[in-house]
Amino acid sequence: MNNEEIGPGKGHEIVFFIDKQQFKTERHQITVRELLVDFAKEDPQLTTLVLRHGNDLKKLNNLDEIIHMENGMRFLVYHNTPTTVSNHVRA
Repeated sequence: MNNEEIGPGKGHEIVFFIDKQQFKTERHQITVRELLVDFAKEDPQLTTLVLRHGNDLKKLNNLDEIIHMENGMRFLVYHNTPTTVSNHVRA
């Protein structure tokens, strides 16, 4: 096998998670926007992607930031819209 045979579609598959959903890609670099829109199917104007590494959480606010993908990465989607609170008052 020569180097020309290794190209798109023939690389190492990377498994990662957004919330609890598993995804796979062969791309080693993906923007925050692509992770939100193409994989999580979320609106980047209404959500923020968060990288989870152990107990550490890092908000990824720059939609054009390139993420260097590694196997087993975990992301969360935070919704930026306010949470509605019940105004029910006990009598």
